[in-house]
Amino acid sequence: MMKKIRYFFVTCTVILASSCSLDLVQDPNAVQLNQVETNLILNSIQRNFGAVFNPFSTRGMQFTRLQNSGGTLYNNVFTPQTFDGVWSTTYASILTDANQLIKTADATGLTRHAGIARVISAYMIVLLVDNFGDVPYTQAILGTESLNPAADKAEDLYVTALRLLDESIVNFNTNSTVVPTNPPFTDLFYGLSPTSNFQPWRRAANTLKLKIFLNRRLVDPAGSTTGINALIAGNELIRNSADNFVFRYGSNTVDPDNRHPRFTGNYLTGAGDYMSNYLIWQMLYGYDAQQNGAIGDPRIRFYFFRQVNANSSNPNEIRCVTEATLPAHYPQLSGGTVLLGRGGAPPGISTSPSNPAWGRTYCYPSGIGYWGRDHVDPQGIPPDGLLRSSWGVYPAGGRFDANNPVGLSGGASLGQRGAGFQPIMMQSFTEFMLAEAAIFLGTSGTAVTYFENGIRNSFNDVRAWAANGTFGVGPASPTEATVSAFYPAATYTTDVNNYVTAALAAYNAQTTPRDRMNFVAREYWIALFGNGVEAYNLYRRTGLPSGMQPTISATPGSFPRLNWYPQNYATLNSNATQRPNLATRVFWNTDQTNLDF
Repeated sequence: MMKKIRYFFVTCTVILASSCSLDLVQDPNAVQLNQVETNLILNSIQRNFGAVFNPFSTRGMQFTRLQNSGGTLYNNVFTPQTFDGVWSTTYASILTDANQLIKTADATGLTRHAGIARVISAYMIVLLVDNFGDVPYTQAILGTESLNPAADKAEDLYVTALRLLDESIVNFNTNSTVVPTNPPFTDLFYGLSPTSNFQPWRRAANTLKLKIFLNRRLVDPAGSTTGINALIAGNELIRNSADNFVFRYGSNTVDPDNRHPRFTGNYLTGAGDYMSNYLIWQMLYGYDAQQNGAIGDPRIRFYFFRQVNANSSNPNEIRCVTEATLPAHYPQLSGGTVLLGRGGAPPGISTSPSNPAWGRTYCYPSGIGYWGRDHVDPQGIPPDGLLRSSWGVYPAGGRFDANNPVGLSGGASLGQRGAGFQPIMMQSFTEFMLAEAAIFLGTSGTAVTYFENGIRNSFNDVRAWAANGTFGVGPASPTEATVSAFYPAATYTTDVNNYVTAALAAYNAQTTPRDRMNFVAREYWIALFGNGVEAYNLYRRTGLPSGMQPTISATPGSFPRLNWYPQNYATLNSNATQRPNLATRVFWNTDQTNLDF
């Protein structure tokens, strides 16, 4: 009897041991990806896209003078720790989830889910490559199967991104099986239903391919030419406002707060960002433009909101205002002669000594309330949060500047109340990219026509957004004046036409491809306000526009051709090594223009 009992005990132990065997890498209490509803995964991937795009865009804008950055030298503007959070979100909350969603959607015929997941994956892969170079992907998307994923070559990842985009187009051309309705399918970018014609998504995918081919034009000119010509012939690129690839925000303040982060960071307790003095300077004085009877680019009132209409003369509020001399390496007027900075002459700005622009190249670009900070300015922060210029209605969903200054504290009800957007790929961007390709690769079409289209598309989108808002969110809160009441459409059109005439005259006066590209780059750069991702690519790819404002320091070190690897990746991944400096280049960045100023 005892033998039977002992045998029964041993048998049960073996059974229990085998049945309770656990994969210790997998948390038995956590919901696994293959158990999650496909619509919820898709919503999460889309939402996290905006969360990742915003910080990368900020870094690119700060490098390219679309927004101010602090620091003293280029290598300490940001630290490796700066990128820890966004790196983690990109991999854990987008790429890994998207890979699982693609597998599930492919297996069940949910072609819309698969297509969107592939486009977002391709975008994120290229974003990581353009900012860090070689990065993990093939092993990284395996999740816990590979805890120390090795980096893929950047060149190979570009090929992977192109494959994903081609596959997405097939998805969008294929009807989906019945999509679950609880929770509902949600397209956060275009608002399409699963049964809609997904042409806008096809055009987004093709335009991302255009971006990839253009980035590779210096290392693979023949392949880029063939690829771009095929895209032009296919006639499915983002070339109208309905196809603009944007991530939209709302005006909810709680449950959830879905307002644009640049609105919440600048309209609730005072301006939190410093705007770029150099961008303001370019927009005030470029082509001697006029807007509504005043000086400046017609977009300036949409881009910036002034909290005051006159600059402070108090050095406790603008610390450089009492400095008698400019930094010696800055462009300036001296003895009746314009002395250009290290970057050369800026396109669109007359170098005549009589041009008032040359008396405003440092500290503040005008006396009428427009001011931010100069490039890589190490000063501390004075009590100017309710004084300095801030984000306007485009694209942050703030307030249109109708000569209606107010301190931005408790400004939750101002302007579009945060219902702005991230301009990921706009119709104007497409035209400027096609212009660059036509100039340097001889692709189909006429560069000057693309150039003009790009300028006009930018002006049209800026005003249309401010006037119409998005997804049922009105252009302004009920107490706000409308754009048209202050700046009538007819006046705006006249100002835009005058601006375009001046820009075309300047472009047509150039005699070399690079000089013509300089004006294309200027207009593309200004149109990229809100998108530092493409501004950073443009500046490294071409070294243009010329004449960019130098850093406050005369010796800032190497311009960041790539960012530091995130600290967590460099220290915790046994296959990773931190780069020695910021002079390392992404594979396509072979332009030799000196940007170290």
